[in-house]
Amino acid sequence: MKTTLLGLALAVLLAPSGPASAKIGTIDDVPAATLLLPYFEVDLGKLDGITTLFSINNASPNAALAHVVVWTDHSIPTLAFDVYLTGYDVQTINLRDIFGGTLPQTADARLDRGDTLSPNSGPAQNPPADVDFPGRMGPCSRPADPFPSPTLTAATVEHLRNAHTGKPSPLLGGLCAGADYGEGYDLARGYVTVDVVRSCSLAIPSDPGYASLLAFDNVLWGDYFYANAAESYAQGETLVAVEACKPGETTDRCPFKPGAYTFYGRYSQADAKDQREPLATSFVTRYVNGGAFNQGTDLIVWRDSKFLNTNTNAPHSCNLSTDSSYLSQAAIYSFDEWEHSSELCVNGDYVLPVFRDNTCFPLATQRIDLEGGNIIANDATPPYSFGWMYLDLNHKKPDSLFGTTAQAWVTTVMSAAGRFSVGFDAIQLDNAGDGTPGGGVNPRR
Repeated sequence: MKTTLLGLALAVLLAPSGPASAKIGTIDDVPAATLLLPYFEVDLGKLDGITTLFSINNASPNAALAHVVVWTDHSIPTLAFDVYLTGYDVQTINLRDIFGGTLPQTADARLDRGDTLSPNSGPAQNPPADVDFPGRMGPCSRPADPFPSPTLTAATVEHLRNAHTGKPSPLLGGLCAGADYGEGYDLARGYVTVDVVRSCSLAIPSDPGYASLLAFDNVLWGDYFYANAAESYAQGETLVAVEACKPGETTDRCPFKPGAYTFYGRYSQADAKDQREPLATSFVTRYVNGGAFNQGTDLIVWRDSKFLNTNTNAPHSCNLSTDSSYLSQAAIYSFDEWEHSSELCVNGDYVLPVFRDNTCFPLATQRIDLEGGNIIANDATPPYSFGWMYLDLNHKKPDSLFGTTAQAWVTTVMSAAGRFSVGFDAIQLDNAGDGTPGGGVNPRR
């Protein structure tokens, strides 16, 4: 009887009723068409140092192809590869493996006849799908190599390690692609995007025609973890879920019209062909710089890099030292538990390179210690030990596409070294699409 009930329960659970969905323009934990890992760290010098792991999950009984792009903290892509997922599949990726030259090895039905690389198992009455995906030029289309090819060349590994630690890369002609914290060859930083796509490729979102590769099925979900064995702590959070408008869907925002702020709009002159919802621009979050959390609070901040480089996605001189290369913010305030307020990032000490706007979150992605001592940013240190913060991460300098509006994401991490740690997403106050043409209007404003 127990076996029968278990079988019925599985049949109901795995019935093809479709993944959960939510309202476009509200960033929430639901299956989506794009996932964002807003920040990662990998200690390249210590195997037991910090690393970042993330998972890509398929919420659908149908097979899906996930396109992974790794970006530096200057929003420059360094690597692209595909992950094939059978129905209800999951793939976990340790970024330490990527920087060591090993990619996840998956394959569709055509390249995995023995069903050993991407097993297709499930209840006999409702098996998940396993299909053939079309491929273009690249490692995923070579029959000899199940896609993607699991091993990177030594030159590519050197490029990855240099680009993500702010060092010159031979593959970039000796130019740089990320921030140099001055700590040698140790901590690789950046962020990751994952898109559900129609076919395999080595394309990146700034490539012309990238939108033609995108699918619009909201089926991907996942999580990520920062694990530091040497300091005996870890944090985890769900990946940021970016939903897409589906073909034929009509709501107050769908379909996004040309001119609307979409997630990838900065790469396509706001043509809205990606049909991905943008993220928020303003946030509130708690902080604790004392008490049990003796290591204080860090803010992990991802930002739309509209002005990070003269040419989007362009490598740059390693002597970059002008304030125009960094991102300003509209306003940062802290409040204590008695409602005393203080404006931050206004009269702080300057660091090199000189920041015109006292930039506290100057890069496309960063981890900022609220207790101070940050190398690449002005300190956003509240004068109180306990309280909350308001962050308006819109830009001060307008652009021709979205003005001063700029999407962002904020995650809060509170730690006690060797004891415990917690992490959670900040509260969103708006959406970058509010009020833009075809983007709808948020009544909360």
